[in-house]
Amino acid sequence: MKTNKTIYTILLTAVITLILALAGCPESDKGKPEVRTITSFIFKKEDTGLVSDLTGIINQTNKTITFTTQLWINNIDKLPAVFKLDKTGNVYVNNVLQESGVTQNDFRKDVVYKLSDDIKYTVIFESPQASGLPVITINTVNSAPILDRENWVTMTFSLSDPNNPLNDIPPVSNQQIRGRGNSSWTQEPVNGKRPYRIRFTNAQQQSPFGLPAARNWVLLKVGSEINTPFGFELGKRLELQYTCSYNPVQLYLNNNYRGTYLFTEHRQADPAVLGAPGRPKVDLNEGWFIEIDRYYDEEPKFRTNNYNLPVMIKSPEAGSSGYDPGYEFLRNDLNELADLMASDSFPENGYRDLIDIDTFVKYFIVQTVVMNNDLFRPRVETGEQIGSTFFYKDKNGKISAGPLWDLDWTFSPWAFEGRTFEPNKFPYQIHQWFSRFHQDPVFHARYKEIWNNNYQNNILTMSNFIDSHGAKLRKGALENQRRWRPSDMGWFDWHVGHIKEYFSTRAAFLHTEYNKVDVIPASKDYGNSTDPQTFTLVSFGEITNPSAKLNKGADSAFEISAPLSITPAGAASGEARAFLGTITVRPKTSITSGTHTDTLVLSGSNQGRTFTHHILLNK
Repeated sequence: MKTNKTIYTILLTAVITLILALAGCPESDKGKPEVRTITSFIFKKEDTGLVSDLTGIINQTNKTITFTTQLWINNIDKLPAVFKLDKTGNVYVNNVLQESGVTQNDFRKDVVYKLSDDIKYTVIFESPQASGLPVITINTVNSAPILDRENWVTMTFSLSDPNNPLNDIPPVSNQQIRGRGNSSWTQEPVNGKRPYRIRFTNAQQQSPFGLPAARNWVLLKVGSEINTPFGFELGKRLELQYTCSYNPVQLYLNNNYRGTYLFTEHRQADPAVLGAPGRPKVDLNEGWFIEIDRYYDEEPKFRTNNYNLPVMIKSPEAGSSGYDPGYEFLRNDLNELADLMASDSFPENGYRDLIDIDTFVKYFIVQTVVMNNDLFRPRVETGEQIGSTFFYKDKNGKISAGPLWDLDWTFSPWAFEGRTFEPNKFPYQIHQWFSRFHQDPVFHARYKEIWNNNYQNNILTMSNFIDSHGAKLRKGALENQRRWRPSDMGWFDWHVGHIKEYFSTRAAFLHTEYNKVDVIPASKDYGNSTDPQTFTLVSFGEITNPSAKLNKGADSAFEISAPLSITPAGAASGEARAFLGTITVRPKTSITSGTHTDTLVLSGSNQGRTFTHHILLNK
């Protein structure tokens, strides 16, 4: 029989269990830790430098604390947060005990506050300083505005990189900044997003992002999303020497957020032994670096005798006018090239000895892939289509193309305005000087060869670059949208998708075109001449079963004076290469007076495909 004490214990336990059940606290919850929440999360104004405290928006369901601001926050990389809990207990960040208002954290990236194994709050900054991109701060003396492209304004410069502290540049005072660009500067309102040029003192040359030290750098504001980085990256993959670096950054000017920019080299010659990205190695006395551009608005400048190319001289510094005696050697170099290219004896007249063909091929490949309309579009006022193209020549060297520049007006930009984009076309208009290169079979053959040798590994894979660079840039780009186009926050995602679709279609189109067998020239009017004319088939991969005939056969006024022969034109043995097939045709000596026409038919097989070309002959 149970004792009274035992009965008392059983009754007491039953009563307690009943009370707990009625209170909504089942016995199974006994011993579990209390559920705690963060009820307040603030950054004090004395820590951030703002005029008022920053208060986070707490989402208790998703356990997030969000701050949305584009204001400049002092010390965002080491801020103490003031927080409150509904119940007492410890809070940790990365196993570090947090003391409200005391413990500092780097809020350029998401920070997780752990209350228990099951309760964790993520603190998120939607801010340019927390976009994952490096941040450049520029503060002019007395917050002086930057009003033009001529006058330097004194400023303090700093760089902070959340991904690599080795890139950080502490504040450097007494440096200079001014505007830059042509349409990119003049088309923006004074308070709009504008490009800038930065100049450090000689004693304080900088090496941002581990690049070779230099005084002059550029902040590009257009094409900084995908277009320009795409072009520069493709140039690097093709090993086009002196292709610029590209580093997307966020810019604060006088503590005001100005948007996403591309930090890169200023276009100038570099006398260093190896040169540097974006800065061709050029002897400053006997080499040269020039820009050919339709604006033709910077001295020293001159125009070539043939093609009327608008040349502006970047280096050397030998006078205020491009026609000064100190520039005679430069004028002679360019005029000699233009004269030979315009000559009836082109292309077998030695013009190739003057140029580094590979740099021209690679330069044109990039321009054609991105469909650089700034380079190819017509200029009604002058009839010229050339914009921002650069060439250089070192002492005792050859004329070379590059570096790449001004790639913002690319990838069918009219599609951004809702118009149809057409990637399955060659440039709509092209300056006759550029098109002349493709009238040289040797140049055209090398073009096919470089394209095909890079297509699989270096060109097609640029689609992956669009994805990876777009992901890297997205947070920063959205901040830029929030600053300049808040009504169209979906633009960046659309832009990345458009670039990828355009490139995919265009690369396939160009690959098909470049793997066709071309014939140069496509027709011939002999006029009063009876001189023989050589026609050249240009292919990548050997031409098999070649055939040539005149449509009128024995009744033709023309005759084949040298039969069709196929020879390799590539450089590397053991690799697929380009081939040239040549045939020479001349009017018969017995030809009667009057007009005569015929068609030369060239056919064969290449890469498993048959081809036929009809070349119209006139006499």
